[in-house]
Amino acid sequence: MEQVTLNLPFQTSFQISTNSKELVGMLKLKYGKYVTTTAAENAKHISAFKKDGIYQVAFEDTNVTDESGAFAIDEIVANNTVYDEAVFALHGAAVEHRGKAYLFLASTTSGKSTLTSFLTTNGFGYLTDDCILLDRTSFCVYPFTTPIHLREGGLNVLKRLNSAPKSFEVIDDEKFERFVYTPSNCVTRPAELDKIFFIARTEQENSLNQMDTISRMTALMKAPITPYPVTPDYLKFISKLAAKNCFALNYCDMAFAAEVIQNG
Repeated sequence: MEQVTLNLPFQTSFQISTNSKELVGMLKLKYGKYVTTTAAENAKHISAFKKDGIYQVAFEDTNVTDESGAFAIDEIVANNTVYDEAVFALHGAAVEHRGKAYLFLASTTSGKSTLTSFLTTNGFGYLTDDCILLDRTSFCVYPFTTPIHLREGGLNVLKRLNSAPKSFEVIDDEKFERFVYTPSNCVTRPAELDKIFFIARTEQENSLNQMDTISRMTALMKAPITPYPVTPDYLKFISKLAAKNCFALNYCDMAFAAEVIQNG
């Protein structure tokens, strides 16, 4: 019997019981150092037992079958995570430069992981690849340094730019293939927010454009990784966040994004 805990920062913890060391290995590829053997107070319990090549995954009143086990657990975690009220959780990536945090917000298939990998390979600190934890009071970004998961296309782009990770592990099952690694330059302290970039990959255009207040507010209200009730306090926070440096960053060359950060 294996028992591990997902001790994720500023959010719900999950305790997982399983009879599969292989599953524990898959979880470590997904969540990295946040998979621990240390129990967490008030952790929610997931059981995932493999029998005849199939995982029986149970959580609260739900039971599902899954060939990998990890996919079902990811779904449970995503659908049942509650974030600490001290942070605002955004769907995006973030890097650090000279103690400041730079956020990249966009949809899932926009190339955030590839851009983050390129930047961290070229000297920027790694803060997060998928979930930005922003302090609601100080506007600092907390490190959430899970492994980066690259698609084959992204890895090939990085290879052409001599910016691919030196080593990685491969997740290859029927659902998806990913190339997984953790950057060596993970940030360990909160970094003060400097700029927010709403990114889009283009075929030929590199541009950095200011956003008007309405565009900022609209884009930021679409950015959370979890639904937030639209209360007066929420709108007040979004308004404060929109007052920060927000830009539309279009790029065909990832080196352009690096120059934008370096040049302030």
